[in-house]
Amino acid sequence: MKNIRDPLYGFITIDEMELDVISAPEVQRLRRVAQLGLSDAVYPSATHSRFEHSLGVMHLAGELADSLGLPEETIQAYRIAGLLHDVGHSPFSHALESVIEERLGFEHERQSERIINELEDLYASDAEFVIDIIHGDSDYDIVAGDIDADRLDYLQRDSLRTGFQNSSVDVRTIVNFARTHEEEVVFDKKAVQAIEDMFSARLRMMKTIAGHHATRIAEAMLRRAVNDFLDETSYTAADVLTWDDYQLHTRLLEYEGHENVPRKSENLYTRIANRDLYKRALYVNENAIGRETIAEIASEYDSPSEIEAQIAADAGVSPDHVIVDLPSLPDDESTRVRIMMPDGVRDFSDISPIPSHLVDVGWRNTTLGVYSPRSDDDAVADAARAYFGV
Repeated sequence: MKNIRDPLYGFITIDEMELDVISAPEVQRLRRVAQLGLSDAVYPSATHSRFEHSLGVMHLAGELADSLGLPEETIQAYRIAGLLHDVGHSPFSHALESVIEERLGFEHERQSERIINELEDLYASDAEFVIDIIHGDSDYDIVAGDIDADRLDYLQRDSLRTGFQNSSVDVRTIVNFARTHEEEVVFDKKAVQAIEDMFSARLRMMKTIAGHHATRIAEAMLRRAVNDFLDETSYTAADVLTWDDYQLHTRLLEYEGHENVPRKSENLYTRIANRDLYKRALYVNENAIGRETIAEIASEYDSPSEIEAQIAADAGVSPDHVIVDLPSLPDDESTRVRIMMPDGVRDFSDISPIPSHLVDVGWRNTTLGVYSPRSDDDAVADAARAYFGV
């Protein structure tokens, strides 16, 4: 047995089999993939990795499975699933998911499946069962659910690393009061306050971390930079999917500094690296233009490059100086959390207002953004407002 010191859990204990999986290059790569993508542009200490998060998810998956009284071999499978759930992530985590999905036609989970199958000789659990777990297709949503090891870890870890200590989560209570009922995970009523606090922490972090405008701008610039890089070099999205942050960082800087390579971008990644970000020419949500208008824009527009070209022409600026960040509609479904009450099992949404608040916050974070260098933001703002009619 080995012990790994962790800032959240003190020590994470692993056995020799798990150590073999952790030592695989595909897992070690996660040391060099940022957990929060480009959020360190806003929160300089948010430089933690997918690797430490994955160790934490493995630990909590085992704790939850044990609390449910599952057999030892099943607990082991959930731990392996927790360890490998993010193993297929592209560089900079979620920032490039849309680029990869558009070019390859699948999300990072497909890459995770491939790696899980390749590493099967290193662990005892059935690979297909591990894959089912990470997709939420097993009996118990311990790794992929509304309250799961993944979310319980990142809410704590991201809070710690960004300095939002007021977003603490009482994980011990949630884990200790997890129960099984008719082949699903439920929580004793004694955990309701801790669950409400957990979702409240998620509300705050959705707005202050993932939804921060500077992070959104940096990630939009990164997507443009990577698309240009792939369009104008021999590298493919499949190559990028296997790289870590360092490898993509190096190749983008080399590409933007190569005098013989024609470029459409204005060294966008170099600007990101130096935190010389574009500014908000237009940045509106439902508070400014209404939920119906935001929904119409999200459903009617699907070609940012064409919109960027038109706005740039109307503004009289270079197309390189306009980046459109179209809104993505939130999921209006409530949580699937079940609470064991004295009168039987009930939906969490029936006994707490928090789930409906989550939906509202999702809509408030649904934003239309148009970004440009400061020198052009007034002209781009006027052209963008006219284009979208807002």
